[in-house]
Amino acid sequence: MKYLNILLSLVFCLFLIQIVEAQQDATKRVLLIGIAGVSSEEFQYANTPVIDKIISQGAISLRTRGVIPSESAANWVSVLSGAGPEQHGVISNNWNQGNQSIEPTVKDVDGYFPSIFTLIRKQRPKAVTGMFYDWDQLGSYINKKLITKEQYVQGQVMITAVALNFIRKEKPVFTFIYYGLPYVTGNSTNFNTKEYYQSINEIDTEIGKIISGLQEAKMMNTTIIITSDQGISSLVNGIESTADLEVPWISSGSGIQKNVLLEIPNDHINTAPTIARILGLKTPAEWKGKPVLDAYIPKTSKTKSGQYVPKPWCSLAEGAFPGPQQIELSTTRQGAVIYYSLDGSAPGVTSKKYTTAFTINKNCILKAVSVSGANQSQTINRTYTFVQGIRSATLTTEPSPKYAGSGVSGLFDGLIGSANQTNKQWMGFEGDNFEVTVDLGEVKPVKALGIDVLKLQINLIFLPSAVEFYISDDGIAFKLLKTYYPAETDDPMPDGLVMLSLTFDNIKTQFIRIKATNIGTCPPGHKEEGQKAWLFVSEVEIE
Repeated sequence: MKYLNILLSLVFCLFLIQIVEAQQDATKRVLLIGIAGVSSEEFQYANTPVIDKIISQGAISLRTRGVIPSESAANWVSVLSGAGPEQHGVISNNWNQGNQSIEPTVKDVDGYFPSIFTLIRKQRPKAVTGMFYDWDQLGSYINKKLITKEQYVQGQVMITAVALNFIRKEKPVFTFIYYGLPYVTGNSTNFNTKEYYQSINEIDTEIGKIISGLQEAKMMNTTIIITSDQGISSLVNGIESTADLEVPWISSGSGIQKNVLLEIPNDHINTAPTIARILGLKTPAEWKGKPVLDAYIPKTSKTKSGQYVPKPWCSLAEGAFPGPQQIELSTTRQGAVIYYSLDGSAPGVTSKKYTTAFTINKNCILKAVSVSGANQSQTINRTYTFVQGIRSATLTTEPSPKYAGSGVSGLFDGLIGSANQTNKQWMGFEGDNFEVTVDLGEVKPVKALGIDVLKLQINLIFLPSAVEFYISDDGIAFKLLKTYYPAETDDPMPDGLVMLSLTFDNIKTQFIRIKATNIGTCPPGHKEEGQKAWLFVSEVEIE
Protein backbone atom coordinates (compact mmCIF):
# COMPACT_ATOMS: atom_id res chain seq x y z
CA MET A 1 0.00 0.00 0.00
CA LYS A 2 2.91 2.31 0.85
CA TYR A 3 4.41 1.92 -2.63
CA LEU A 4 0.99 2.36 -4.22
CA ASN A 5 0.53 5.68 -2.42
CA ILE A 6 3.98 6.81 -3.58
CA LEU A 7 3.16 5.82 -7.14
CA LEU A 8 -0.17 7.65 -7.02
CA SER A 9 1.58 10.72 -5.61
CA LEU A 10 4.10 10.65 -8.47
CA VAL A 11 1.35 10.29 -11.05
CA PHE A 12 -0.55 13.17 -9.46
CA CYS A 13 2.61 15.35 -9.48
CA LEU A 14 3.21 14.59 -13.12
CA PHE A 15 -0.41 15.45 -13.83
CA LEU A 16 -0.01 18.78 -12.04
CA ILE A 17 3.20 19.49 -13.94
CA GLN A 18 1.39 18.84 -17.22
CA ILE A 19 -1.39 21.21 -16.18
CA VAL A 20 1.11 23.91 -15.25
CA GLU A 21 2.98 23.44 -18.55
CA ALA A 22 -0.29 23.59 -20.46
CA GLN A 23 -1.22 26.78 -18.62
CA GLN A 24 2.20 28.24 -19.37
CA ASP A 25 1.83 27.41 -23.07
CA ALA A 26 -1.62 28.96 -23.01
CA THR A 27 -0.14 32.28 -21.85
CA LYS A 28 2.43 32.39 -24.62
CA ARG A 29 1.81 34.36 -27.78
CA VAL A 30 3.66 34.79 -31.06
CA LEU A 31 3.68 37.71 -33.47
CA LEU A 32 5.18 36.98 -36.90
CA ILE A 33 6.05 40.08 -38.95
CA GLY A 34 6.79 39.59 -42.63
CA ILE A 35 8.58 42.33 -44.58
CA ALA A 36 8.65 41.65 -48.30
CA GLY A 37 11.73 42.14 -50.46
CA VAL A 38 14.57 42.60 -47.95
CA SER A 39 17.72 40.51 -48.17
CA SER A 40 20.20 40.21 -45.31
CA GLU A 41 22.57 42.57 -47.10
CA GLU A 42 19.93 45.19 -47.82
CA PHE A 43 18.67 45.02 -44.25
CA GLN A 44 22.09 45.92 -42.87
CA TYR A 45 22.19 49.17 -44.85
CA ALA A 46 18.76 50.35 -43.69
CA ASN A 47 18.05 52.61 -40.71
CA THR A 48 16.00 50.38 -38.39
CA PRO A 49 16.30 51.59 -34.78
CA VAL A 50 13.23 49.66 -33.58
CA ILE A 51 14.32 46.36 -35.09
CA ASP A 52 17.86 46.98 -33.82
CA LYS A 53 16.41 47.26 -30.30
CA ILE A 54 14.55 43.97 -30.80
CA ILE A 55 17.81 42.36 -31.94
CA SER A 56 19.59 43.63 -28.84
CA GLN A 57 16.98 41.74 -26.80
CA GLY A 58 17.03 38.63 -28.96
CA ALA A 59 18.75 36.75 -31.77
CA ILE A 60 19.32 37.42 -35.45
CA SER A 61 20.29 35.16 -38.33
CA LEU A 62 21.69 36.65 -41.53
CA ARG A 63 21.98 33.19 -43.09
CA THR A 64 18.31 32.26 -43.39
CA ARG A 65 17.56 31.05 -46.88
CA GLY A 66 14.36 31.26 -48.83
CA VAL A 67 13.10 28.48 -51.08
CA ILE A 68 13.43 27.75 -54.76
CA PRO A 69 11.49 28.68 -56.86
CA SER A 70 11.96 32.14 -55.42
CA GLU A 71 8.41 33.37 -55.86
CA SER A 72 7.02 35.33 -52.93
CA ALA A 73 4.05 32.97 -52.56
CA ALA A 74 6.29 29.91 -52.31
CA ASN A 75 8.40 31.58 -49.64
CA TRP A 76 5.57 32.82 -47.43
CA VAL A 77 3.73 29.51 -47.54
CA SER A 78 7.01 27.82 -46.57
CA VAL A 79 7.36 30.24 -43.65
CA LEU A 80 3.84 29.44 -42.44
CA SER A 81 3.86 25.73 -43.23
CA GLY A 82 7.17 24.22 -42.15
CA ALA A 83 7.85 22.67 -45.56
CA GLY A 84 9.06 23.66 -49.01
CA PRO A 85 7.22 23.93 -52.36
CA GLU A 86 7.88 20.27 -53.10
CA GLN A 87 5.61 19.50 -50.13
CA HIS A 88 2.97 22.26 -50.09
CA GLY A 89 2.82 22.65 -53.88
CA VAL A 90 2.73 26.47 -54.05
CA ILE A 91 5.38 27.24 -56.65
CA SER A 92 4.03 30.43 -58.23
CA ASN A 93 2.34 33.69 -57.31
CA ASN A 94 -0.35 32.61 -59.77
CA TRP A 95 -1.17 29.53 -57.68
CA ASN A 96 -4.79 28.91 -56.73
CA GLN A 97 -7.04 25.96 -56.00
CA GLY A 98 -7.88 25.59 -59.68
CA ASN A 99 -4.29 26.00 -60.88
CA GLN A 100 -2.19 23.38 -59.10
CA SER A 101 0.58 21.82 -61.13
CA ILE A 102 1.99 20.10 -58.02
CA GLU A 103 -0.37 18.41 -55.59
CA PRO A 104 0.35 18.93 -51.87
CA THR A 105 1.69 15.79 -50.21
CA VAL A 106 -1.04 16.20 -47.59
CA LYS A 107 -4.10 18.44 -47.76
CA ASP A 108 -7.19 19.28 -45.77
CA VAL A 109 -10.77 19.01 -46.99
CA ASP A 110 -10.36 22.35 -48.78
CA GLY A 111 -7.20 21.25 -50.58
CA TYR A 112 -4.61 23.17 -48.54
CA PHE A 113 -1.36 21.93 -47.02
CA PRO A 114 -1.36 22.24 -43.18
CA SER A 115 -0.06 25.58 -41.92
CA ILE A 116 0.62 26.85 -38.42
CA PHE A 117 -3.00 28.03 -38.43
CA THR A 118 -4.06 24.41 -39.02
CA LEU A 119 -2.13 23.22 -35.98
CA ILE A 120 -3.56 25.90 -33.73
CA ARG A 121 -7.14 25.24 -34.83
CA LYS A 122 -6.82 21.46 -34.33
CA GLN A 123 -4.86 21.40 -31.10
CA ARG A 124 -6.21 24.58 -29.47
CA PRO A 125 -9.61 25.09 -31.13
CA LYS A 126 -10.60 27.99 -28.88
CA ALA A 127 -7.39 29.94 -29.48
CA VAL A 128 -7.71 33.22 -31.39
CA THR A 129 -5.50 33.88 -34.43
CA GLY A 130 -5.13 36.74 -36.89
CA MET A 131 -3.58 37.61 -40.25
CA PHE A 132 -3.32 41.11 -41.77
CA TYR A 133 -1.67 41.91 -45.08
CA ASP A 134 -1.51 44.40 -47.95
CA TRP A 135 -0.85 41.96 -50.81
CA ASP A 136 -4.32 40.82 -51.76
CA GLN A 137 -3.19 37.47 -53.21
CA LEU A 138 -1.46 36.42 -50.01
CA GLY A 139 -4.71 35.32 -48.41
CA SER A 140 -5.37 32.77 -51.15
CA TYR A 141 -2.35 30.55 -50.51
CA ILE A 142 -3.45 29.10 -47.16
CA ASN A 143 -6.81 28.05 -45.73
CA LYS A 144 -8.33 31.27 -44.41
CA LYS A 145 -11.21 29.37 -42.81
CA LEU A 146 -8.85 28.32 -40.02
CA ILE A 147 -8.00 31.92 -39.05
CA THR A 148 -10.16 33.75 -36.53
CA LYS A 149 -9.65 37.10 -38.26
CA GLU A 150 -7.89 37.64 -41.57
CA GLN A 151 -8.06 40.89 -43.49
CA TYR A 152 -6.53 42.52 -46.55
CA VAL A 153 -5.71 46.14 -45.71
CA GLN A 154 -4.21 48.74 -48.03
CA GLY A 155 -1.17 50.61 -46.73
CA GLN A 156 1.23 49.89 -43.91
CA VAL A 157 -0.21 52.50 -41.55
CA MET A 158 -3.72 51.03 -41.81
CA ILE A 159 -2.39 47.47 -41.44
CA THR A 160 -0.78 48.44 -38.14
CA ALA A 161 -3.91 50.19 -36.89
CA VAL A 162 -6.26 47.32 -37.80
CA ALA A 163 -3.93 44.63 -36.46
CA LEU A 164 -3.27 46.47 -33.18
CA ASN A 165 -6.96 46.99 -32.60
CA PHE A 166 -7.50 43.25 -33.04
CA ILE A 167 -4.54 42.29 -30.83
CA ARG A 168 -5.58 44.59 -27.97
CA LYS A 169 -9.18 43.37 -28.07
CA GLU A 170 -8.78 39.63 -28.75
CA LYS A 171 -5.35 38.80 -27.22
CA PRO A 172 -4.58 36.27 -30.02
CA VAL A 173 -2.09 33.48 -29.48
CA PHE A 174 -0.71 33.98 -32.99
CA THR A 175 -0.81 36.89 -35.42
CA PHE A 176 0.83 37.26 -38.81
CA ILE A 177 1.33 40.81 -40.12
CA TYR A 178 2.67 41.29 -43.64
CA TYR A 179 4.12 44.54 -45.01
CA GLY A 180 4.78 44.68 -48.75
CA LEU A 181 6.09 48.26 -49.07
CA PRO A 182 9.82 47.50 -49.56
CA TYR A 183 9.07 45.02 -52.36
CA VAL A 184 6.73 47.46 -54.09
CA THR A 185 9.21 50.33 -53.73
CA GLY A 186 12.18 48.29 -54.90
CA ASN A 187 10.18 47.04 -57.86
CA SER A 188 9.64 50.61 -59.04
CA THR A 189 12.93 52.28 -58.05
CA ASN A 190 15.37 49.35 -57.84
CA PHE A 191 16.64 48.00 -54.54
CA ASN A 192 19.70 50.18 -53.95
CA THR A 193 17.96 53.55 -53.81
CA LYS A 194 17.15 56.16 -51.18
CA GLU A 195 13.44 55.47 -51.66
CA TYR A 196 13.90 51.74 -51.10
CA TYR A 197 15.82 52.12 -47.84
CA GLN A 198 13.33 54.76 -46.69
CA SER A 199 10.53 52.21 -47.20
CA ILE A 200 12.29 49.79 -44.84
CA ASN A 201 12.61 52.59 -42.30
CA GLU A 202 8.87 53.26 -42.61
CA ILE A 203 8.11 49.64 -41.77
CA ASP A 204 10.48 49.91 -38.82
CA THR A 205 8.34 52.81 -37.59
CA GLU A 206 5.19 50.68 -37.89
CA ILE A 207 6.84 47.89 -35.89
CA GLY A 208 7.60 50.49 -33.22
CA LYS A 209 3.87 51.23 -33.00
CA ILE A 210 3.16 47.52 -32.57
CA ILE A 211 5.70 47.19 -29.76
CA SER A 212 4.15 50.19 -27.98
CA GLY A 213 0.71 48.64 -28.43
CA LEU A 214 1.85 45.34 -26.92
CA GLN A 215 3.29 47.21 -23.95
CA GLU A 216 0.07 49.14 -23.40
CA ALA A 217 -1.95 45.93 -23.60
CA LYS A 218 0.43 44.25 -21.13
CA MET A 219 1.22 41.56 -23.71
CA MET A 220 5.00 41.61 -23.54
CA ASN A 221 4.95 37.83 -23.07
CA THR A 222 4.64 37.81 -26.88
CA THR A 223 7.52 36.30 -28.83
CA ILE A 224 8.28 38.39 -31.92
CA ILE A 225 9.67 36.88 -35.11
CA ILE A 226 10.60 39.11 -38.06
CA THR A 227 11.69 37.84 -41.46
CA SER A 228 11.46 38.47 -45.21
CA ASP A 229 10.86 36.38 -48.32
CA GLN A 230 13.77 37.30 -50.60
CA GLY A 231 16.02 40.08 -51.79
CA ILE A 232 14.86 42.04 -54.80
CA SER A 233 17.91 42.96 -56.89
CA SER A 234 16.69 40.18 -59.23
CA LEU A 235 12.95 40.66 -59.34
CA VAL A 236 11.83 38.76 -62.38
CA ASN A 237 12.11 35.05 -63.17
CA GLY A 238 14.14 33.87 -60.26
CA ILE A 239 17.10 34.64 -58.06
CA GLU A 240 20.63 34.32 -59.34
CA SER A 241 22.70 35.18 -56.27
CA THR A 242 23.07 34.03 -52.68
CA ALA A 243 22.72 37.66 -51.64
CA ASP A 244 19.09 37.65 -52.80
CA LEU A 245 18.35 34.22 -51.35
CA GLU A 246 19.47 35.00 -47.78
CA VAL A 247 17.19 37.10 -45.58
CA PRO A 248 17.24 38.28 -41.95
CA TRP A 249 15.45 36.16 -39.36
CA ILE A 250 14.98 37.85 -36.00
CA SER A 251 13.40 36.56 -32.81
CA SER A 252 12.95 38.06 -29.35
CA GLY A 253 11.00 36.75 -26.39
CA SER A 254 11.02 34.53 -23.33
CA GLY A 255 13.87 32.04 -23.29
CA ILE A 256 15.65 33.50 -26.31
CA GLN A 257 19.26 34.54 -25.96
CA LYS A 258 19.87 38.27 -25.97
CA ASN A 259 21.96 40.13 -28.51
CA VAL A 260 23.18 36.99 -30.29
CA LEU A 261 24.15 36.52 -33.93
CA LEU A 262 23.17 33.02 -35.04
CA GLU A 263 25.98 31.59 -37.15
CA ILE A 264 24.36 28.30 -38.17
CA PRO A 265 22.50 28.18 -41.51
CA ASN A 266 18.74 28.56 -41.20
CA ASP A 267 15.78 28.10 -43.54
CA HIS A 268 12.29 29.52 -43.97
CA ILE A 269 10.78 26.13 -43.24
CA ASN A 270 12.10 26.33 -39.66
CA THR A 271 9.87 29.29 -38.77
CA ALA A 272 6.54 27.49 -38.31
CA PRO A 273 8.10 24.67 -36.22
CA THR A 274 9.67 27.35 -34.00
CA ILE A 275 6.26 28.96 -33.50
CA ALA A 276 4.75 25.55 -32.78
CA ARG A 277 7.40 24.87 -30.13
CA ILE A 278 6.70 28.18 -28.42
CA LEU A 279 2.97 27.47 -28.35
CA GLY A 280 3.42 23.86 -27.21
CA LEU A 281 2.01 22.35 -30.42
CA LYS A 282 2.88 19.01 -31.99
CA THR A 283 4.15 19.28 -35.55
CA PRO A 284 2.94 16.93 -38.29
CA ALA A 285 5.23 14.44 -40.04
CA GLU A 286 4.87 16.25 -43.35
CA TRP A 287 6.60 19.32 -41.94
CA LYS A 288 10.30 19.11 -42.76
CA GLY A 289 11.49 22.13 -40.79
CA LYS A 290 12.87 22.11 -37.26
CA PRO A 291 12.70 24.68 -34.44
CA VAL A 292 15.56 27.17 -34.39
CA LEU A 293 16.87 25.81 -31.10
CA ASP A 294 20.14 27.67 -31.41
CA ALA A 295 18.25 30.84 -30.54
CA TYR A 296 17.06 29.29 -27.27
CA ILE A 297 19.74 26.89 -26.03
CA PRO A 298 22.61 28.76 -24.33
CA LYS A 299 25.96 28.46 -25.98
CA THR A 300 28.55 26.22 -24.35
CA SER A 301 31.66 27.79 -22.93
CA LYS A 302 33.63 26.40 -25.89
CA THR A 303 31.44 28.19 -28.44
CA LYS A 304 32.08 31.79 -29.35
CA SER A 305 28.94 33.90 -29.02
CA GLY A 306 29.05 36.82 -31.44
CA GLN A 307 26.83 39.86 -31.57
CA TYR A 308 25.26 41.46 -34.61
CA VAL A 309 27.07 44.37 -36.23
CA PRO A 310 25.68 45.63 -39.56
CA LYS A 311 28.15 45.65 -42.41
CA PRO A 312 29.28 49.04 -43.74
CA TRP A 313 27.56 50.67 -46.70
CA CYS A 314 29.61 51.65 -49.74
CA SER A 315 28.57 54.53 -52.00
CA LEU A 316 30.12 53.04 -55.15
CA ALA A 317 28.77 49.88 -56.74
CA GLU A 318 31.39 47.63 -58.22
CA GLY A 319 32.01 47.87 -61.94
CA ALA A 320 34.20 49.42 -64.60
CA PHE A 321 34.93 53.16 -64.78
CA PRO A 322 36.59 55.50 -67.29
CA GLY A 323 38.14 57.75 -64.64
CA PRO A 324 38.78 58.35 -60.90
CA GLN A 325 35.91 57.57 -58.52
CA GLN A 326 35.16 58.71 -54.98
CA ILE A 327 34.10 56.23 -52.31
CA GLU A 328 32.22 56.90 -49.10
CA LEU A 329 31.70 54.30 -46.37
CA SER A 330 29.20 54.46 -43.52
CA THR A 331 27.48 52.25 -40.93
CA THR A 332 24.11 52.35 -39.19
CA ARG A 333 25.69 51.16 -35.92
CA GLN A 334 26.43 54.16 -33.72
CA GLY A 335 30.00 54.11 -32.44
CA ALA A 336 31.18 51.39 -34.84
CA VAL A 337 34.52 51.89 -36.58
CA ILE A 338 35.08 50.96 -40.24
CA TYR A 339 38.32 49.37 -41.42
CA TYR A 340 39.13 48.66 -45.07
CA SER A 341 41.71 47.37 -47.52
CA LEU A 342 42.19 47.94 -51.27
CA ASP A 343 44.41 44.97 -52.07
CA GLY A 344 41.88 42.22 -51.47
CA SER A 345 43.24 41.30 -48.05
CA ALA A 346 40.89 40.55 -45.16
CA PRO A 347 40.16 43.79 -43.26
CA GLY A 348 40.36 44.12 -39.48
CA VAL A 349 41.48 46.43 -36.71
CA THR A 350 45.02 46.45 -38.11
CA SER A 351 43.79 47.66 -41.53
CA LYS A 352 43.35 51.25 -42.62
CA LYS A 353 40.72 53.07 -40.56
CA TYR A 354 38.06 54.91 -42.53
CA THR A 355 37.74 58.58 -41.59
CA THR A 356 36.65 60.39 -44.75
CA ALA A 357 35.79 59.80 -48.42
CA PHE A 358 38.69 58.71 -50.63
CA THR A 359 39.39 58.40 -54.37
CA ILE A 360 40.44 55.36 -56.40
CA ASN A 361 41.91 55.54 -59.91
CA LYS A 362 43.28 52.06 -60.58
CA ASN A 363 42.06 48.48 -60.48
CA CYS A 364 41.47 47.34 -56.91
CA ILE A 365 39.43 45.11 -54.61
CA LEU A 366 37.81 46.95 -51.72
CA LYS A 367 36.98 45.00 -48.58
CA ALA A 368 35.57 46.64 -45.46
CA VAL A 369 34.09 45.73 -42.07
CA SER A 370 32.43 47.54 -39.19
CA VAL A 371 33.85 46.84 -35.74
CA SER A 372 31.95 47.44 -32.51
CA GLY A 373 33.78 46.41 -29.37
CA ALA A 374 34.92 42.82 -29.79
CA ASN A 375 32.43 42.14 -32.58
CA GLN A 376 32.87 42.50 -36.30
CA SER A 377 30.40 42.68 -39.18
CA GLN A 378 30.32 40.66 -42.34
CA THR A 379 32.73 41.87 -45.01
CA ILE A 380 31.66 43.92 -48.01
CA ASN A 381 33.56 43.08 -51.19
CA ARG A 382 33.73 45.36 -54.25
CA THR A 383 35.86 44.90 -57.36
CA TYR A 384 36.67 48.03 -59.38
CA THR A 385 38.28 48.16 -62.81
CA PHE A 386 39.18 51.15 -64.95
CA VAL A 387 38.51 51.14 -68.67
CA GLN A 388 41.44 52.00 -70.88
CA GLY A 389 41.07 54.00 -74.08
CA ILE A 390 37.70 55.62 -73.30
CA ARG A 391 37.31 59.12 -71.87
CA SER A 392 33.55 58.97 -71.31
CA ALA A 393 30.32 57.28 -72.34
CA THR A 394 26.76 58.52 -71.96
CA LEU A 395 23.33 56.98 -72.48
CA THR A 396 20.55 58.92 -74.19
CA THR A 397 17.89 56.88 -72.33
CA GLU A 398 18.46 55.24 -68.96
CA PRO A 399 17.62 51.54 -68.58
CA SER A 400 14.74 50.28 -66.47
CA PRO A 401 15.55 50.28 -62.72
CA LYS A 402 14.73 46.56 -62.74
CA TYR A 403 17.67 45.89 -65.06
CA ALA A 404 20.17 48.69 -64.56
CA GLY A 405 23.23 46.59 -65.34
CA SER A 406 26.44 47.74 -63.67
CA GLY A 407 26.31 51.30 -64.96
CA VAL A 408 27.25 52.75 -68.31
CA SER A 409 30.92 51.88 -67.78
CA GLY A 410 29.88 48.26 -67.35
CA LEU A 411 29.19 48.29 -71.09
CA PHE A 412 32.96 48.37 -71.62
CA ASP A 413 34.26 46.05 -68.87
CA GLY A 414 34.56 42.97 -71.05
CA LEU A 415 32.01 41.04 -68.94
CA ILE A 416 29.24 39.69 -71.15
CA GLY A 417 25.83 38.80 -69.72
CA SER A 418 24.73 35.18 -69.48
CA ALA A 419 21.61 33.65 -71.02
CA ASN A 420 19.79 34.55 -67.78
CA GLN A 421 18.19 37.99 -67.96
CA THR A 422 18.71 38.58 -64.23
CA ASN A 423 22.49 38.54 -64.68
CA LYS A 424 23.70 41.90 -63.40
CA GLN A 425 25.59 42.62 -66.64
CA TRP A 426 22.34 43.20 -68.54
CA MET A 427 20.77 46.59 -69.14
CA GLY A 428 17.07 46.29 -69.95
CA PHE A 429 15.01 48.83 -71.90
CA GLU A 430 11.24 48.35 -71.79
CA GLY A 431 9.79 49.79 -74.98
CA ASP A 432 12.74 52.19 -75.26
CA ASN A 433 15.73 52.29 -77.58
CA PHE A 434 19.35 51.85 -76.56
CA GLU A 435 21.69 54.66 -77.55
CA VAL A 436 25.22 55.27 -76.28
CA THR A 437 27.72 57.98 -77.24
CA VAL A 438 31.40 57.25 -76.62
CA ASP A 439 34.33 59.70 -76.47
CA LEU A 440 37.62 57.91 -77.16
CA GLY A 441 39.59 60.94 -75.94
CA GLU A 442 41.39 61.37 -79.27
CA VAL A 443 41.08 60.34 -82.91
CA LYS A 444 41.77 56.62 -83.21
CA PRO A 445 41.43 53.95 -85.89
CA VAL A 446 38.33 51.76 -85.54
CA LYS A 447 38.11 48.32 -87.13
CA ALA A 448 34.87 46.94 -85.68
CA LEU A 449 31.80 48.07 -83.73
CA GLY A 450 29.06 46.01 -82.12
CA ILE A 451 26.81 45.30 -79.17
CA ASP A 452 25.98 42.13 -77.24
CA VAL A 453 22.23 41.65 -76.85
CA LEU A 454 19.88 39.00 -75.48
CA LYS A 455 17.12 37.15 -77.31
CA LEU A 456 14.60 35.48 -75.01
CA GLN A 457 11.21 35.94 -76.61
CA ILE A 458 9.31 33.87 -74.05
CA ASN A 459 10.25 36.58 -71.53
CA LEU A 460 9.38 39.44 -73.93
CA ILE A 461 13.05 40.10 -74.80
CA PHE A 462 13.62 40.61 -78.53
CA LEU A 463 16.46 41.51 -80.85
CA PRO A 464 16.48 45.14 -81.98
CA SER A 465 14.84 45.87 -85.30
CA ALA A 466 17.96 47.80 -86.35
CA VAL A 467 21.40 48.78 -85.07
CA GLU A 468 22.90 52.04 -86.37
CA PHE A 469 26.60 52.91 -86.18
CA TYR A 470 27.70 56.57 -86.27
CA ILE A 471 31.02 58.45 -86.03
CA SER A 472 31.87 62.11 -85.36
CA ASP A 473 34.96 64.31 -85.14
CA ASP A 474 33.42 66.88 -82.79
CA GLY A 475 30.74 64.97 -80.86
CA ILE A 476 28.03 67.16 -82.38
CA ALA A 477 27.59 66.23 -86.02
CA PHE A 478 27.40 62.45 -86.44
CA LYS A 479 27.70 60.53 -89.71
CA LEU A 480 25.84 57.24 -90.18
CA LEU A 481 28.27 54.50 -91.21
CA LYS A 482 25.88 51.62 -91.65
CA THR A 483 22.68 50.07 -90.34
CA TYR A 484 22.50 46.43 -89.28
CA TYR A 485 19.12 44.69 -89.64
CA PRO A 486 19.12 41.45 -87.54
CA ALA A 487 15.93 40.16 -89.19
CA GLU A 488 17.65 40.14 -92.58
CA THR A 489 20.28 37.57 -91.60
CA ASP A 490 20.22 34.31 -93.55
CA ASP A 491 19.87 32.08 -90.48
CA PRO A 492 17.39 32.86 -87.68
CA MET A 493 19.26 33.61 -84.47
CA PRO A 494 18.48 31.22 -81.59
CA ASP A 495 17.53 32.37 -78.12
CA GLY A 496 20.41 33.41 -75.92
CA LEU A 497 23.34 35.79 -76.18
CA VAL A 498 23.73 37.41 -79.62
CA MET A 499 26.56 39.64 -80.89
CA LEU A 500 25.54 42.19 -83.50
CA SER A 501 28.70 43.70 -85.05
CA LEU A 502 30.16 45.06 -88.26
CA THR A 503 33.72 45.58 -89.45
CA PHE A 504 35.01 48.74 -91.12
CA ASP A 505 37.98 49.76 -93.26
CA ASN A 506 40.04 52.94 -92.95
CA ILE A 507 37.84 54.53 -90.27
CA LYS A 508 39.30 57.03 -87.81
CA THR A 509 37.21 58.90 -85.26
CA GLN A 510 37.06 60.27 -81.71
CA PHE A 511 33.31 59.94 -81.11
CA ILE A 512 31.13 56.87 -81.68
CA ARG A 513 27.39 56.52 -81.37
CA ILE A 514 25.54 53.21 -81.44
CA LYS A 515 21.74 53.09 -81.53
CA ALA A 516 19.69 49.89 -81.22
CA THR A 517 16.00 50.30 -81.99
CA ASN A 518 13.53 48.43 -79.79
CA ILE A 519 10.78 46.65 -81.77
CA GLY A 520 8.33 48.51 -79.52
CA THR A 521 5.71 45.91 -78.69
CA CYS A 522 5.46 42.15 -78.76
CA PRO A 523 4.55 41.09 -82.32
CA PRO A 524 1.33 39.42 -83.46
CA GLY A 525 1.12 35.78 -82.41
CA HIS A 526 3.16 36.28 -79.24
CA LYS A 527 1.39 35.37 -75.99
CA GLU A 528 1.82 38.99 -74.81
CA GLU A 529 0.97 40.58 -78.15
CA GLY A 530 0.79 44.36 -77.84
CA GLN A 531 2.72 44.52 -74.56
CA LYS A 532 5.93 46.54 -74.41
CA ALA A 533 8.94 44.61 -75.69
CA TRP A 534 12.29 44.49 -73.90
CA LEU A 535 15.71 45.19 -75.39
CA PHE A 536 18.69 43.88 -73.39
CA VAL A 537 22.31 45.03 -73.88
CA SER A 538 25.35 43.90 -71.88
CA GLU A 539 28.44 45.05 -73.75
CA VAL A 540 29.61 47.53 -76.40
CA GLU A 541 32.38 46.24 -78.64
CA ILE A 542 34.92 48.75 -80.00
CA GLU A 543 37.99 47.42 -81.74
